[in-house]
Amino acid sequence: MKKIGWIWICLILCLSACSGAQGNKGEMAMKGATAAQDGNTNESVDSKGHVKLVFSTFYLSNHMQTAVKKYEKLHPNIEIELQAAPSEGKDLDEVYANIEKFVTSSNTSILAGKGPDLIELDMLPADKYVSRHLLVNLSDMMEKDSSLQKKDYFTNILDNSKIGGGLYGMPLYFSLAGLIGDEDALGKSGVKIDDSSWTWSDFTDIAKQLTQKGEYKNVLISEPHYMLSEMVAENYHQLVTEGTGKANFDSVRFAGLMQQIKTMFDDGLLYDMVTDGGGRGSEAARNVKAYFNEETISSLRGYLLNNFTEHTKLYTKPHPQDVGAGGYFKNFGMIGINTSSPHKKEAWDFIKFLIEDEAQSYTDVYDQSPGFPINRIAYEKQLKQLKDEGTIHEADLPAVKVDNASLDQLDAYITGAVHSTEKQSKIDEIISNESKSFFSGQKSADNVAKQVQNKINLYLNE
Repeated sequence: MKKIGWIWICLILCLSACSGAQGNKGEMAMKGATAAQDGNTNESVDSKGHVKLVFSTFYLSNHMQTAVKKYEKLHPNIEIELQAAPSEGKDLDEVYANIEKFVTSSNTSILAGKGPDLIELDMLPADKYVSRHLLVNLSDMMEKDSSLQKKDYFTNILDNSKIGGGLYGMPLYFSLAGLIGDEDALGKSGVKIDDSSWTWSDFTDIAKQLTQKGEYKNVLISEPHYMLSEMVAENYHQLVTEGTGKANFDSVRFAGLMQQIKTMFDDGLLYDMVTDGGGRGSEAARNVKAYFNEETISSLRGYLLNNFTEHTKLYTKPHPQDVGAGGYFKNFGMIGINTSSPHKKEAWDFIKFLIEDEAQSYTDVYDQSPGFPINRIAYEKQLKQLKDEGTIHEADLPAVKVDNASLDQLDAYITGAVHSTEKQSKIDEIISNESKSFFSGQKSADNVAKQVQNKINLYLNE
């Protein structure tokens, strides 16, 4: 089965690929970035009614640049100034430094009531902005806009992307998080699996049965730090609570998550591809067999190509104890409107253009998109394209037959995705750095959890 490719650098790159497909590899300079971060967006309307919208994003894709040019051509009185941070670096430390600089400068301007008209929120603490009334409620704008038909969008994604009952960031794309299971091996084990609402405790019990009755030694291939990052995202609204205007990170629950993960690895239920496999990409890690692989699914074509064996099935990821049934999704290209913008109407019109079919239809199944389009019509065009072609042709590889049954299963998974797994880069960084001492046996779960709580509370409430 396929090894997991989601290490930290992949997470960063996927987070940064927020507004479209392949990027410009950092070649786009920040056009007037300092002015926008300082909130200096004066003279945005000239004497002839020409409006300039400033749009700030961490990563500027070719798709976004194409969409902007198309929009400006259709609206000659509108100029959209794109600002992007350097999204690449010579090593991981430099990438982190670029992210930190972008987040810090964006926070400084937005929390001061300044900044750009449009903000890409993937890297930023949207919850914090919403609590301080710094973002426009897009739900209100959608309700008032009769030209927008909700049935044309994945409303399950939009409804479950709300903060405090309002939609403050419009996702252009989303991906799915699930488990790909070896259906043949699972069937031979005789262990019954109901993934409709299983918890991680249920998964642990099933894993023990599988290792006793089945042919594989391991149930899931992962690594502790990655798994913790995912489980924190899935538990975010249980871990972080708001009270009297102050956020608090639950150290007890977090300690429980760390211990739960460590116990599964210690008991041999999970295969650590780095420690046990001798390093990611090693021959041992590549060839190990397990019943499940964690999988991020971001396109129809990718899903079919990664259906690595002939008899695999997509399973819902286990849920935290207090979370209901349904699949998991992650948004990309979350665009918000700054409440300080004098051009909210024009900003909304541009967002609407981006999510409409005419703006997304050029993204066919062969483009390297960061996810499924939020526009259901664009998605259905991609689906029809695949089914009509019947095969997928990949360079230097045999043609892959399009499996309609697998596509139907994925379609049901998409419409059933109701749990958002949004991440904040700063919180992820804190957890990654501090949890190493627990997984290496140097500190207790409670000790590490307290340190994480202190640092995250300081960040959330600054």
